Amino acid sequence: MLKQYNSLIWLVFLVGFTSCDYFDMDAIDPIDAVPAEAAITDATSARAARAGVYDALQDNSFDRHLAGYQYYSDEADWTGTFPTREEFDIYSVQTGNSTLAGMFSSHYYTINVANNILEILPSVEDPTLSDDAFRNSILAEARFGRAFAYLELVLGWGDVPLILTPTRGVGEELNVPKDPASAVYAQIISDLEFAAANLQDNLTLGMTKAAANALLARVALYQERWQDALNYATLAIGEDYDLTSIPYMEDEIWFLKYSSTDGNSLAFFYAPSALNGRLSISPSSELINAFEPSDLRKDQTIAELDGVVYGIKYDDFNLASGSQTDPIRFIRGAEMVLIIAEASARLGDFDTATEMINMVRERAGLDDIELNANNFEDAILQERFVELALESGHRLWDVRRMGRALEIFGPGGYDACDHVWPLPQREIDRNTALEQNDCCNC
Repeated sequence: MLKQYNSLIWLVFLVGFTSCDYFDMDAIDPIDAVPAEAAITDATSARAARAGVYDALQDNSFDRHLAGYQYYSDEADWTGTFPTREEFDIYSVQTGNSTLAGMFSSHYYTINVANNILEILPSVEDPTLSDDAFRNSILAEARFGRAFAYLELVLGWGDVPLILTPTRGVGEELNVPKDPASAVYAQIISDLEFAAANLQDNLTLGMTKAAANALLARVALYQERWQDALNYATLAIGEDYDLTSIPYMEDEIWFLKYSSTDGNSLAFFYAPSALNGRLSISPSSELINAFEPSDLRKDQTIAELDGVVYGIKYDDFNLASGSQTDPIRFIRGAEMVLIIAEASARLGDFDTATEMINMVRERAGLDDIELNANNFEDAILQERFVELALESGHRLWDVRRMGRALEIFGPGGYDACDHVWPLPQREIDRNTALEQNDCCNC
C-alpha cells in the first residue's frame, strides 16, 4: 500500500521531466537522488515537486480511473484477456487480484507524493518562495491531488487508512489501521476547501478554484448535503452558465493532460483490432440502449466498425506511436448542471431542477421534460448515465449512492457484498493493523 522512499527522488526524477515541457514548467535538470530535507529548496524545485502530483495521478490511469469502475457497473463489459479485469466484470474480485492491488497502491502513491510536499514546503526558506500566494497555491495543488485520491479510495473500498504524513520507512509506521469513511470524507473536504481558497489559477498545472469547488459539489452530493452541493456547483460554473453554447465534451472543468512524449494507452484499450487496439473494454448493451433515438451524444460516445461497437471518449487512435494524448476528463460542466438539477429537486425546487436538466437535454438534441417528486430520480440517473458515460466511475457511484445497486446491477451478479471492494491481500500481509473488509471474496 505504502511505497517506501528513503529519498524524494520522485520529486524531480520520477516526473521524468516529460511532463514539465507539456505543462510549460521551468526546465529543471533531473537529479538522481535528493535527501528528504533538501528535496524542496526553492521555487524551481517546488514546481518540480508539484508536477510529481500530476504525474502520480497519471499512473495506472486505465484501471485506476476508468476500467475498474466501469466494469463494475452496467456501462461497460470486459472484452479483453486479463482475468484480473474479468473479476470486476463478474462481481468476483478476489483479494489476490493484481489489478485491484495496483489501483489501491497507485492512490496511496499520489497521497505520499502530496504528503511529502505538504510536510517540507511550509518550512522552506528561500527568496524565490517569499510570495505566500505562490507557496500556498502549490500546497493547494498537493491537497487537491490528495483529496482526489482519497475520494476514489473511499468510493472503492469504504473505510481506508487516512495517512497525512510521508511514509518513508519500512518499520512500524507501515502498520496503519483503517479510518471510518466519515473521517476520510472530512479530510477530503478540508483539503478541497483549502484548495478552493488558495489555488492561483494562473500558476497551477491544471487544478483551479472552479475544479476544487466542483469536486466539493460532487462530495456534497454523495453525502446528501443537497444545499452544499447546489452552492458549490454554482460556484464552480457561475450563476449564468449556459451549457448549450459549449460543444459536448468541451465543457471541461478539470482534466488530466497527456502529451505525445508523456502519453497514455487509453484509446488502445477501447479500440477494436481493426484500429490496432486491444478492445479490453466495450460499451454494454445497457449503455447502447440507454440513448434516446435522437440523442446526439450517442455518436460521440460509441462507434461501430466491422460490426464491433467500441467507445470513443478516448479517440486518439494513433496507436502505432504507443503514446496517445487523450485527456481524462475528471470534471465537466454538465456534471455540475446535473448536480444543481438533482440538489434542487431533492430540496423541492422542481422549476430549477427542470430548467437544469433540460439545459443538458437541449444540447443533446432532445425534447424537454418536466421533473416532479415522482420522476426526478429516474430522470436524473438516466441523464447522468448517458451524459457522463465511459468518462469515470459515475455510473457505479450514482447507482450505489441512490441505493439501487441490487436492483440495477443484481441481474449481472452484484450482491450486498459488492458495495465495497476487498482490500488487496498484499496490503493485509504488509500491514498487521489492517483488517479485511467484511464480506470479501476470501
